Amino acid sequence: MAIAAACLSFFAGAAGADSLPPLPKIGVTGSDDRVRVDSTSWPWIAIGRINLEGRGHCTGTLVAPDLVLTAAHCLWNAPDGRWGIPLETHFVAGYDRGSYAAHSRGRAFIFDPEYDPARRLQVFGMARDWVLVELEKKLDIRPVPLAQLDWPALYRLGQAGEMTNAGYSSDWPEIAMRDAGCQAEKIFAEQPLVLHNCDATFGASGGPLLRMQGDRVEVVGVQSGAIQLKATATQPAGEELSAAVPVWRFFGAARR
Repeated sequence: MAIAAACLSFFAGAAGADSLPPLPKIGVTGSDDRVRVDSTSWPWIAIGRINLEGRGHCTGTLVAPDLVLTAAHCLWNAPDGRWGIPLETHFVAGYDRGSYAAHSRGRAFIFDPEYDPARRLQVFGMARDWVLVELEKKLDIRPVPLAQLDWPALYRLGQAGEMTNAGYSSDWPEIAMRDAGCQAEKIFAEQPLVLHNCDATFGASGGPLLRMQGDRVEVVGVQSGAIQLKATATQPAGEELSAAVPVWRFFGAARR
């Protein structure tokens, strides 16, 4: 299957913001369905920005008192060809326009052993695009639990439109936004990857794909980027979908 892929990190450039053209909203198709969340209430208070000390930001989710889930490509310093340093990685929970609920620097990274940053724009790389950031200290915030789902259960969930995602996108970097009622459009079983229609753009990488059913909230995936499928007769431009790593790729590592 031919695809074009883009990771959704937001990295700061050297030029001033006023001198840069607006970023295209890759990952947002049709109408923009994102709405603001209340970052002082759960589960949104457990979602925060991953700040990279001058290199921009991604989104992360507290899945244990001292463990944050995000996308692996966020921590790759492409200009220098190296991984970021845990102590220069800051998780700011419940961030909203300068205020936040808690903060900690990283202490260590836990990657998928097969992740290769050189393949981060390929389906193989995106399917392994997760990392757990161990924090220096435990945060006094209720984590968002990881779901225990297999492929059929996740597909049924996605088709029912019971997914939502959240993140700090580049066009709204100071507040968390979410798109509720998303659906899983396709699932790659050979390279575990969920393609869904939640709106998410630059900066939303590492944000959670959530199951929200009443009071039940669980992480079912982590946002990697966007994929444009091969053009067809009915869709000459090619269908564009968001891509998330399913929960079972990192469930075992989080239960360390």
